[in-house]
Amino acid sequence: MKSLLRYSIGLLSLGIALTFIEAVSAQAQTDSDITEIRSQVAAINKGAAKYKKVTKDVDDISLEGAQATFYRSGDDLRKVTAKMYGETYKATGEFYYRDGELIFGYIRHSQYDTQIGLSKPVKVIRVEDQRYYFKGGELIRLTVGKKTLKSDDEKYSQLKDTIIDISCKLTAQ
Repeated sequence: MKSLLRYSIGLLSLGIALTFIEAVSAQAQTDSDITEIRSQVAAINKGAAKYKKVTKDVDDISLEGAQATFYRSGDDLRKVTAKMYGETYKATGEFYYRDGELIFGYIRHSQYDTQIGLSKPVKVIRVEDQRYYFKGGELIRLTVGKKTLKSDDEKYSQLKDTIIDISCKLTAQ
């Protein structure tokens, strides 16, 4: 009986240790991927002055309009910057691409205290920075402010869907 108990405890300990090792390994891989994405974004920004630049209005991204600047190297879309306006917010975004695939998105969302156009001037009451890291078409990290959201968080799913939708509308231009 004691040997069976020791064997069971040993298996449980081994299982816990393997789970921990897998989690640490996955986190190390993600950190490595994030470092690589940041390096690619820096390279795109460094070369931005050489890219062909076109600015145009974009429909269907926000209720009060959006304007985007597209940076291309030949036919390859490298970066898009966008200004998006709503009745109660404004947002700026930067979207970075490699081989036609979104690798990084940054959105700064400024929330107003009231609707634009009302008698009193609007005041920004909250600013939120969102950073999206993609690898192989999959979102691998999402930070809002200083907090990293987990993939099972409802806000994670909503923001993921929003950025993918915006990126698809921009790349369709």
